[in-house]
Amino acid sequence: MGDDKMEKDPFKRAFSDLEELVDKIRDVLECPVTIEDVNHRLLAYSTHDDQTDTARIATIISRKVPEKVINRLWKERVIPQLMQSGEPLRIPEIKEIGLGNRVAISIRNHNEVLGYIWAVEEETLLTESKLNLLKLAAQSARTEMLRLNAQKKKRAEGYRDFFWELLTGHFQSHDEIAEKFEELSIKPPSQFAVLVFRFKEEVTSKIEQNIIYLITTSQKVHITFHAAMGNEFIILAAPPDPAFSESAFIEFIRFFIDQMNTRFSIGHISGATGTTYQHYEKVEKSYQEALQVLRLKEQFLEEIHHVYSYQQLGIFRYLDAILEKKRLEPYEHPAIEKLKKYDLEHRTNLLATLEAFIDHDSNVNETAKKLHIHMNTLNYRLKRITDIGEVDLKNTNTKLSLYLELKIRRIEKKSPHL
Repeated sequence: MGDDKMEKDPFKRAFSDLEELVDKIRDVLECPVTIEDVNHRLLAYSTHDDQTDTARIATIISRKVPEKVINRLWKERVIPQLMQSGEPLRIPEIKEIGLGNRVAISIRNHNEVLGYIWAVEEETLLTESKLNLLKLAAQSARTEMLRLNAQKKKRAEGYRDFFWELLTGHFQSHDEIAEKFEELSIKPPSQFAVLVFRFKEEVTSKIEQNIIYLITTSQKVHITFHAAMGNEFIILAAPPDPAFSESAFIEFIRFFIDQMNTRFSIGHISGATGTTYQHYEKVEKSYQEALQVLRLKEQFLEEIHHVYSYQQLGIFRYLDAILEKKRLEPYEHPAIEKLKKYDLEHRTNLLATLEAFIDHDSNVNETAKKLHIHMNTLNYRLKRITDIGEVDLKNTNTKLSLYLELKIRRIEKKSPHL
């Protein structure tokens, strides 16, 4: 009776590790098998013959599923189905990404997905009986996955504490930080920047899982640390190519915002990166720069909606310094004061027209479109602005001065207590 039960469930006994389990699954199902964690990093794989597909080979070599394979499996709704169900799922061949016929199943602890088992169907499809055995294999893998996750969680707590110390400027020297990296057995990045994503609502544990999944599987930048705080998710990242660090981070931010919406229906995310540095004591500086970008994007939504990096801010980087000088040495631009007074007395919009005109680099056509007025009306207003404000709108220095004063006014109006 006991032997019969063992035959029905060949995975009932305890396995020393996932390598032993994956080999047993291979013997039972008679096909190559891999076990991945929830973020598609390879944990164990069985042997295969020379005819195996390129997707499997690439996964084994890099120890993670290639990004193009993950993206296609999302597009085909394969991964969402695996996340929602604990039943085996048959995936037909997808030649474009080198993926042969597969059967996959999620390894679950109640509703939480811990990882996946993938079986390569070769000449013969898995029978119903073998599909049931695959379900038993997933149950057996659960115990080992929970143990691995507990270890990973303990390590992550140590990493998170170190990251917060870096973000808050706790360390005094580069060497002190390098020693801490070595103590935690982390390879320090040669270049890095801090990226901050700001969400509309608090980052819950479920949202954090989705974020970690996305940043781990995207493979567009190298993530050293990550942490959630309130409605922000913070990353210390290294570029794949040091020569193109800023462009790589900007591309990643755009990708992140798009895919969080596409895959997980989480929208209204704003993202920014600080400057790329080489010295670890600059982590706090890069973090503060990313926060400054986010704050200015909220204040100047139209002007810098396309800005994602501190470098891209241009003259907006200096607004805080100019504002501080203005507080110490109060000054009101005469032209702005005259136009503001005229608008109040005559219920006109000359000041707003001036700001739009400078915002659009003195392009009358674009300015008229923005203000929804005829070009003749705009030209009339510009003449009134020139006469009343006594300004030369063809003078670059004059326009730059007005531009800065108008932006400073915007900050003062939004933060009157400053």
